Amino acid sequence: MWKFDKGGYLQQMLHNLKYNYLQSVGVDLGGLLAEKFLSQSHIYLDEIFRHAEPIIVPIPLHKSKLRKRGFNQAGALATGFAKKTGWKIIRKGTVLRVKRTKTQTGLSVEKRTGNLKNAFLVKGKIELEDKIPVIIDDVFTTGATTFELAGVLHKISNPAVIVTVAKA
Repeated sequence: MWKFDKGGYLQQMLHNLKYNYLQSVGVDLGGLLAEKFLSQSHIYLDEIFRHAEPIIVPIPLHKSKLRKRGFNQAGALATGFAKKTGWKIIRKGTVLRVKRTKTQTGLSVEKRTGNLKNAFLVKGKIELEDKIPVIIDDVFTTGATTFELAGVLHKISNPAVIVTVAKA
């Protein structure tokens, strides 16, 4: 929804969310993200969701990173997004990150894609049937993470809509 401002206010907010345990920043930012998404996409939403309901899917963290961080920043964003849209968030444990990946920072597009290959697993397929996944994440750099998850979800549901706070 916004351009990533390296060294700027948005980067500071996202770092506070991710590394300083400020989940409320994520919820507020998720609400702003939803407002901007709805205002920019309203003419397409009726068409997109004509035959299927949206379901919010925050990018999951691997259990080791979740343990270390204490919460999922994409989950905080999804909470704020859901409050503004009224859409449901997928039940925890339905979509898992099963591969412990290296940090994507500094990796090429090819290495990012390889790093994330087979990283996600869907356990609760029934929850995604006849739904359109709305994938929520903080930063879209090359799209490797969101595209990998979208591909996994598309095997059992409709094509996903990808919404991120920033484009790097």
